[in-house]
Amino acid sequence: MDKAVVVTGASGGIGQACVSVLRDTGFTVLAAVRTDAQAAAIPSGARTFRLDLSEPARVDEAVEEIRAFGLPLRGIVNNAGASRAGAIEDLPMEALREVLQVNLLGPVQLTRALLPDLRSGRGRVVNIGSGEGFLATPLNAPYCMAKHALEAFSESLRLELAPSAIPVSVVSPGQTETPILDKARTGFRELSSQTSAPYRDLVAPRARMADRPGAPPSRVAKAVAEALTATKPRSRYFVGGDSRGAYVLGRIVPSTVRQRFMRTFLGFS
Repeated sequence: MDKAVVVTGASGGIGQACVSVLRDTGFTVLAAVRTDAQAAAIPSGARTFRLDLSEPARVDEAVEEIRAFGLPLRGIVNNAGASRAGAIEDLPMEALREVLQVNLLGPVQLTRALLPDLRSGRGRVVNIGSGEGFLATPLNAPYCMAKHALEAFSESLRLELAPSAIPVSVVSPGQTETPILDKARTGFRELSSQTSAPYRDLVAPRARMADRPGAPPSRVAKAVAEALTATKPRSRYFVGGDSRGAYVLGRIVPSTVRQRFMRTFLGFS
């Protein structure tokens, strides 16, 4: 019998890599896309359905589409993401709400709705985190907030689903070469003319952080496949030394040391 895995954000760099790797691993991939153009870009062999996580009402409709495939659900990969560069004081609240909706509230809503299907299909949950889920950076607060909260969601969900034997893993990539990273790079460069005076000195160092080369999305996809197939999946998979370093700085190093390091890194020591 086919083993189905839902992948959100399937048209992006990590999403497309996940579709290809999971297909080659033997899964039937149910790929979430927002438009016909995105559906046409999905690797062959996957089945597509419409899902825009920025629209809460659309999530419930997508759940019915997923169930209509009639396949046992062996996993969900919450990969879809969005970011918005800017200082907290400068960003409109609507931009913050949208990033939280796509990166956090949408995945929570979708996962909640599919838990009965995962339970009956002996499935697993894989959330795509980020190094910025441990170590917050300036001018990217909405994304950092969402990924920090996704960590808490994953930890609580893991404990709640333990009696149901549904593993919950977080795959934590470092910098990865994806369209969302390219968009972020452009956004940080444009901030020099959009940021209010108190924050302009942060723009150049933050843009340099984004300009560092990233790892290929295939490395993230391989970690996702391991989380979905391992006999004893780990609760966390780091992808890249920068992700592991962010974890150490954000979770282990004392806050005073962390703040001093970040201020030095940004040129404000």
